[in-house]
Amino acid sequence: IELFQEKDLKFTMDDVAEKLKISKKTIYSCFESKEDLLIAVTDEVFSSIYEEKERIMNSDLPTAEKLATVMTALPGQYETADFRKLEGLDEKYPAVSRRVDEYLNSNWEPITDLYCKGIVEGKLREISLPVLQMMFSSSISAFISEGNLKKANISYKEALEAMMDILMKGMKVRKDD
Repeated sequence: IELFQEKDLKFTMDDVAEKLKISKKTIYSCFESKEDLLIAVTDEVFSSIYEEKERIMNSDLPTAEKLATVMTALPGQYETADFRKLEGLDEKYPAVSRRVDEYLNSNWEPITDLYCKGIVEGKLREISLPVLQMMFSSSISAFISEGNLKKANISYKEALEAMMDILMKGMKVRKDD
């Protein structure tokens, strides 16, 4: 993660070996390739995200706020990570990109449960959950792979917050806001 922050996806296995103060041969005894290493890092990042989501689910936040917070959960150690640096991931490391997509398109049950609870409470209106999931997953994919955030000079965290604001409030001014 530190090397990624320093060098984007351009870090080498030599860089990893130097950073960890181990031989490159030792790294290759655990990972066949840089892509395998990146998959392991992806799994670790999403494991931390799921832990953060669980913490939020068990919090006392109001349902709508909890929903927005769960959908954009980033553990503290990743809040400053510049995920905009993942631009080109799908071209350079397609297996990693597929793994990210798998994570983005799975584990929607807690979100669905919160959404349904929000409807029962009268805090959320009925919408198409499949469309919400597609919009959310596609937005995250666009944030990390197309360089749009860099061009707009928007951080990943700012983009997440703006996306959730739009998803939760829409664009239309409402009298109850």
